[in-house]
Amino acid sequence: MDGLPTDSFSTENGVFVTKGLRWALNIDPQTQANKWIKRMVGDSLQIADFKDNSYMKKIENCITNGKTLLLQDVAETIDPSLDNLLNKSLIAVGKRFSVKIGEKELDYNPKFQLYITTRMANPHYTPEISTKVTVVNFTVVESGLEEQCLGLVIKSEMPSLETQKNEKLNMIASGKEKILELEDKILMRLVESDGNLLEDETLVKTLGLSKETSDSVKSDIETAENTMRRINDQREVYRACGRKAAVLFFVLSDLSKIDPMYQFSLDWYKDLFWKSINESKEQVTQDRQEIIMKVHKLNVYNQACRSLFERHKLLLSLQMLVKLLMAEDKISRDEYNFFLRGGTVLDTKDQMPKPQQDWILKEAWDNITELERLLPETFTGLPAAINLNPKEW
Repeated sequence: MDGLPTDSFSTENGVFVTKGLRWALNIDPQTQANKWIKRMVGDSLQIADFKDNSYMKKIENCITNGKTLLLQDVAETIDPSLDNLLNKSLIAVGKRFSVKIGEKELDYNPKFQLYITTRMANPHYTPEISTKVTVVNFTVVESGLEEQCLGLVIKSEMPSLETQKNEKLNMIASGKEKILELEDKILMRLVESDGNLLEDETLVKTLGLSKETSDSVKSDIETAENTMRRINDQREVYRACGRKAAVLFFVLSDLSKIDPMYQFSLDWYKDLFWKSINESKEQVTQDRQEIIMKVHKLNVYNQACRSLFERHKLLLSLQMLVKLLMAEDKISRDEYNFFLRGGTVLDTKDQMPKPQQDWILKEAWDNITELERLLPETFTGLPAAINLNPKEW
């Protein structure tokens, strides 16, 4: 409900951030964690940035007053004066605790919460920092982006369905939260009760009311979950469209390996995908997915080429083509890896002997025999073909 992607990878990250024993340092190049934390905490969140000269005052204020702090856009080094805070090195003073920040010793409020994010995609933190915090990789994964792109398609094509899905999600979440509250209330009554439990009329009434409420809430949750399953079945119609859109973003993201100047924002990409969906409505066709992806592929290529050197444009089109065909299971990963790397024979004992024809080079023969070994369903009939002349090949 607060914007955390629904894939299992992001859910596990959310558990590390909210339930971990150490403060979490989130690697967040697409700012997903940053936005999620801001929505989750709300207006009470205090934001500090090392670029701001007053960041230390904000940190001290949050520690003493028990506020939630977001330390955003950190670099590979963190102010050493915060070591005790990151390490949770607290000093017991009677029933209170204090923490030393630089030269100051501050009262530590147990309600204080700290979140840390960095936009660096591949930071190298020293062992001293890594042992003090939990480093969580919030870089977007394909499954999470697929769900987000699918949501955009459904929002455009079936808006009532997406609205209904969000309502049911809220209902299920609030229902489960209510059940937990009832369980806590019952446990509190049991702890506070004196004497015979059966003679405690307040406790008996509370238990009866809690059971009725719990049964009602569980029934509502079950109904909502059944509705969610039907909604998800309807959403699956556009699943392939969301998958292909996610694949294209990672094609753009991989361009940074060629030149670090090639950087593409996730927010920009989702806006571009939304634009493609709207533009595709002008073209009448029976297959909406096909026309959406046709428009989007063209938009992605045109927009990305504005940022590329001329020599890299052909590479972009090749990567877009191959990755989309792999998403459709028309090209296997083994085939593509063989195309990129060729075949290297490490053990020639089991290799079929090379024919005597001079026109067959050893490198070519290694490629052929490895292709048959790795992908026998792709390359067949080698024994019958080795004695053919070049024209027949």
